[in-house]
Amino acid sequence: MDANNGSISAHKGGIGYWAVIALAVVILCVGMPIFAGGVWLVMLGGSVFYAAAGAGLFLAGFFMIRMSMAGFWFYLLTFIGTAAWTFDDVGAHGEALFQRLVVPMVILLLVLLAVPCLRRRGVAIARKRASDAGIGAVSHGAFSSRERNA
Repeated sequence: MDANNGSISAHKGGIGYWAVIALAVVILCVGMPIFAGGVWLVMLGGSVFYAAAGAGLFLAGFFMIRMSMAGFWFYLLTFIGTAAWTFDDVGAHGEALFQRLVVPMVILLLVLLAVPCLRRRGVAIARKRASDAGIGAVSHGAFSSRERNA
């Protein structure tokens, strides 16, 4: 068994892994109806915001299920777009901003808490790919010669 393979599978059963999966499923379940309603709204001549936000949430959840950092970046972009749209919609009215952004901010905090698990998984996958390609063996041989260590 490859040591890198063991480290990847060890993280699959941990509580962090399952917490990220649960968060990703929630984000997917929220994103799909927002996207569908947004497409319907666009067909009626309304704003494209909900379709874009739903697509961003769906992609964030999809990539988080795959334990990819792309999930974090999609959620962050969706949050920034939501904050900008909200500010444009209600202006600088603090209470209205808070009411519209409190749930996306809580989810952003949870996604930020998931980043170490996503990064760890990404590093493990990159190491496995490098080892599968033989890059690890080639670089180890190139840098461990007796002449260089002397």
